[in-house]
Amino acid sequence: DRLQLVAGIGETSAYNILYYAKSGSSALERETAARLPPGLPELLDLNGLGVQQIQYLWQEQEIIDLDGLQQACTSHRLSRWPGFGSRLEQQLIPQIKFKLQHARDFLFQTAGDIADLWQQKLLQLPSVVRVELTGQIRRGNELIQAIDLLLQGDPELLKDELLHILGLAVENSDPILIRDPSGIPVKLWLTTAADYPRRQLLLTGGQVFQKQLSQLRQEKGLESELRFSEPELGGQPDEQTLCTQLGIQWIAPELRDTQINFPADRTLIEMQDIKGMLHVHSTWSDGRNSLEEMVRATIKLGYTYLGISDHSQAAYYAHGLKPERVKVQWERIEALNQYYQPFHIFKGIEADILKNGSLDYDEELLAGFDFVIASIHSHFNLSPRQQTDRLVRALQSPFTTILGHPTGRMLLARSGYHPDHEVLLSAAAEYGKIIELNCSPKRLDLDWRYLASARELGIPIAIDPDAHGVDGLETIPQGVTMARKGGLSAADVLNTLDLNSIQAYFQTRKHV
Repeated sequence: DRLQLVAGIGETSAYNILYYAKSGSSALERETAARLPPGLPELLDLNGLGVQQIQYLWQEQEIIDLDGLQQACTSHRLSRWPGFGSRLEQQLIPQIKFKLQHARDFLFQTAGDIADLWQQKLLQLPSVVRVELTGQIRRGNELIQAIDLLLQGDPELLKDELLHILGLAVENSDPILIRDPSGIPVKLWLTTAADYPRRQLLLTGGQVFQKQLSQLRQEKGLESELRFSEPELGGQPDEQTLCTQLGIQWIAPELRDTQINFPADRTLIEMQDIKGMLHVHSTWSDGRNSLEEMVRATIKLGYTYLGISDHSQAAYYAHGLKPERVKVQWERIEALNQYYQPFHIFKGIEADILKNGSLDYDEELLAGFDFVIASIHSHFNLSPRQQTDRLVRALQSPFTTILGHPTGRMLLARSGYHPDHEVLLSAAAEYGKIIELNCSPKRLDLDWRYLASARELGIPIAIDPDAHGVDGLETIPQGVTMARKGGLSAADVLNTLDLNSIQAYFQTRKHV
């Protein structure tokens, strides 16, 4: 009932907001979407374009999607229209190219959620014995173009059940292709129990494995990588046994995209190795849940510690903490530590890296935190070299503990500020800093492709949720998947340390 007390919100707006909050959509939203050309809302994601400009493009120039806007930019027509100009035109061209390049991509989390729903639906069908992920989603790729599901069951019965139980008319093909309402293709690969391991091995794919299989095909004179003879490959109980019989090394699905030589005596990190989490926001800055709610949710998930790291004062748009508020929060954390012991809350901050590479707050205040995550949230348009220098200076600070989301990439939105990874990782190693693997579904930053280099340099990785609500605490599994793709074991990750060990670590590394 307090919505209408906010300036600018009347009875109708309040009703729509309330309805949307409860149901996740509203009649007004659906009606408006139905009137718009399907590609038009995508233009809203482009930096520099406002609603009035998009309305002009649609109604005056009949531009209703990214393709049309790209043609207007590359032909320099956009710059001649009122309210646009050549500077905006040049600003839009790389953004449009990036979006078109990823037009068929879906975030790993989005694809995973949709895959879970399809697995649940398919397991309800009488003819289906089991359903497993395969293809790129099983390999844990951060961007997914299709969901591949391997099904064991009777193919003819399945097609009939898909039609009569799920209402899906399917063609007689392998795989059976289903178009999910989200737009992502769902491929159903049907197989028998005897052939299941072989199909799973081959359909999972990955560059490294394809290379192994190609070599095997050449050595044994097999006609196709997908057509091995039954005496060699048939009826094996699992992939590992199958690989042993073939004479090739079995490697975890997440590693099948990489050239990592993963030692047989080293084990990839598992979800149960994570003991606590850092980089968590609360309503003290821009979080959606109170500090207490975040603590209780973390305890419920089975962790033993939590690092609160709300935004620093430079992030005014995120209600960053002024120094006096920092000290009040410290008092509250100390009180909660007494109440919730032996669970422990660390006093952290996500300190903005300013344009010159220095950290937000003075040294006296920075010295009072248990840990400091240094992150960039402004001046994204500096050159890659300037950004690299800026990050290195932040790493040189004795108060920096962790470098947060190091490249600033936002999957499907922006590519980041392109620092020199070699220079960045060398500096982190030299100054004894931790690099974050940010689990936010749109970040997954540091990119898993650089984790092996970080490991070789002895740089600890913090798998951080960057949670802005209790739901964000559950993104850790995605970070673990990316860590596995990068070949990390539990010993390579900071927050696999137990409470006593990480307390000692923070104490010994403080102000180094």
